[in-house]
Amino acid sequence: RLYFSVVFPAMSLNTADPNRARTMECELPRAVARRRQRKRRLFGYAVLGLLVLALLIAILPGLAMVRRAFYLLGIWAPAAVWRSPENVVRSLHLSGPVFIKLAQWMSTRRDILSGEICDAMGTLHEHVPCSLTSDDLERAQAQVPSLELKQLLGGGCVAQVYLGALPGPRAGETQDVAVKIRRENIVHLLEIDLALLRWLARTVERVKPDLQWMAMESAVENFGWYMRQQVDLRIEAHHAETFTKNFRNRPAIRVPRVLAATESVMVATLAEGVSLSEFVKQNHTHDKRLEVHALLTDMMAKMGLQDNFLHGDLHPGNLFISLEGPEEKPAVTLIDLGISIQMTKNLEDFAKSAMLAAFRMKPLDLGNAMVRLHEQEGLCKYAEDLDKLAYNVGYLLLAGCFMVEEDIWGKVFPTYQDYNGTRVSEYFTMLMGELSEHRVRVSPDLWSVMTAFALIEGSIAELGFGVNVLGACMPYIFSPTDILGRMQSMLSLAFSRENSKRAGRRG
Repeated sequence: RLYFSVVFPAMSLNTADPNRARTMECELPRAVARRRQRKRRLFGYAVLGLLVLALLIAILPGLAMVRRAFYLLGIWAPAAVWRSPENVVRSLHLSGPVFIKLAQWMSTRRDILSGEICDAMGTLHEHVPCSLTSDDLERAQAQVPSLELKQLLGGGCVAQVYLGALPGPRAGETQDVAVKIRRENIVHLLEIDLALLRWLARTVERVKPDLQWMAMESAVENFGWYMRQQVDLRIEAHHAETFTKNFRNRPAIRVPRVLAATESVMVATLAEGVSLSEFVKQNHTHDKRLEVHALLTDMMAKMGLQDNFLHGDLHPGNLFISLEGPEEKPAVTLIDLGISIQMTKNLEDFAKSAMLAAFRMKPLDLGNAMVRLHEQEGLCKYAEDLDKLAYNVGYLLLAGCFMVEEDIWGKVFPTYQDYNGTRVSEYFTMLMGELSEHRVRVSPDLWSVMTAFALIEGSIAELGFGVNVLGACMPYIFSPTDILGRMQSMLSLAFSRENSKRAGRRG
């Protein structure tokens, strides 16, 4: 009766006539049944429509982007509901190479993402799914005649690496080689995913105009440029030649020799030794670890301050360490050179002026160098209070470069314990936070360089307890005749070293 009065309120006003009441009660089940039938019919039409839409999306090539969007939506829906690091990494694995590479880059942005998510995404540097396929074998042998594939060694988000063999210089001999084969259909997938990311960036900026200062669409374009370097293996072969030339007078720093290269297949000599991530776990003497530390820091300083051409993906899996000869002299081999960074003139000037300011213990000069770089690159359109930014960043970076006194670290940290316990990667996060707070978009080139160095920071710290890496920069900042500059930098390093010893701090 109550339900009847709610559904048919006008008719329920006059039910004094028993016959009319009985008629109305008989009509009620029929009305409910008709409504249920209409609902079932509408639901059936909706299901049929979705099936037709899904079929069209599946078979029409022009709807590839829509098909990809639906696929990604299905993958990320669980991660959006249950936001655990494991679910995020699982979704990234299923999303494909573009999202895996994006996650590798974003794993350093702890100013934007939680530490747990960043740690989980960081595992993707050395744990990317890969599997041996017959298509790889056919493509490699078609493009490089007489090439034989033996076994799968591993892979990254763009390509897989196989142990292969080529005919040797003498009849009947073979030479073991590394064969890098681009993942199938990755170029097409890259363009679709970049288009989706551009659309997402535009949508976010329309919905939240206060985020326009981040220039997310430009960030996607910058990311796409680096990704396109990786998918054409001829570019990696060219980078290998450049690094070989740059380190020709450093026999302990090596690059595999490229034997053949096409757009999707590259054959090179094998890298000797073990990965840096494995080396730091092994039982080596303190002196040997310091030798490797000195070799790696000199390599990075030369890349950034002399050659102005850097390996852009310096995670420990891309550096192989070998110990050679009776004295076990260390050597390092660089692999996976697809992402390499040619420093701009603005970035070159910033690197040298920032280093000089740091050695001279001038925090304001250091902060002004950072602001000047971003102004020159047109990244301060929406900036707020650049003077305060220069002040904060200058003291922050100087406290990170050296172990300093309270008159410097006290401008950044509330207590000495907070200062003493901060790692290099955390300074990177704090710098990104300062730039974001003042609405300055991070320089893409600077971020690429800092990301490359941040990836190797943990291993460097493991190798060189209490050793300041800036010592490796001195030969590239001060000329042999600049006696005063060298003395000042040595005093700064010695002062920092004594403070580090007293604090028991890792370098």
